[in-house]
Amino acid sequence: MARDSWNTVERASRIEYEVKKSVFIADVAPVASGEEATDFLRRIKKEFPDARHHVYAYRAGTSPMEQRYSDDGEPSGTAGMPVLDVILHRELEDMICVVTRYFGGILLGTGGLTRAYSTAASQGIEAAGILHMKMLEQYLVKLDYSMSDKFQYTMQKRGYVLGEVIYEDRPVVPVFCTKEEKESLLALINDTTSGRAEVTYVGAAPAACNV
Repeated sequence: MARDSWNTVERASRIEYEVKKSVFIADVAPVASGEEATDFLRRIKKEFPDARHHVYAYRAGTSPMEQRYSDDGEPSGTAGMPVLDVILHRELEDMICVVTRYFGGILLGTGGLTRAYSTAASQGIEAAGILHMKMLEQYLVKLDYSMSDKFQYTMQKRGYVLGEVIYEDRPVVPVFCTKEEKESLLALINDTTSGRAEVTYVGAAPAACNV
């Protein structure tokens, strides 16, 4: 089933968290599929080849969503599942969290490990930021450079979500709306540009709605 809305992380992030001389490095990143998550995990392992553990959890993709985690040698239930629990508690999708551990020589115990991995994952996600995504109708609005700034200001003031501007011979502004807003959006585009914009309907597309 297609998603109407979901939460994900805004950007890749890295934090370090130390407990009793053990260093936990949490890397968080947005990913669109299990394949992207696996590639990200591979890069982290390559970057820290001497680390004892690379614990991870991810949720990504649709129809169905792929959800996986690994303790990577830590006692069962003390690492991967706590990281996944943090992701589930925040209702996040399309993201991965990898927590790399450098052992400091002092045993933390099962409770200590669970807390450490949970804390590292939470801090990594906080650093990455959270985006609320929606599937919206997308239109590409091509207009003159002289109109671009005013047009974007007007759209944002009216509450429409804008994508990153594409600069060609003339700027192309992606504008998102719900199906119910279609007619009012097209009328506003026509009024704002005096009918001089080229409007192309793209279809349903994901858009960040809390930027």
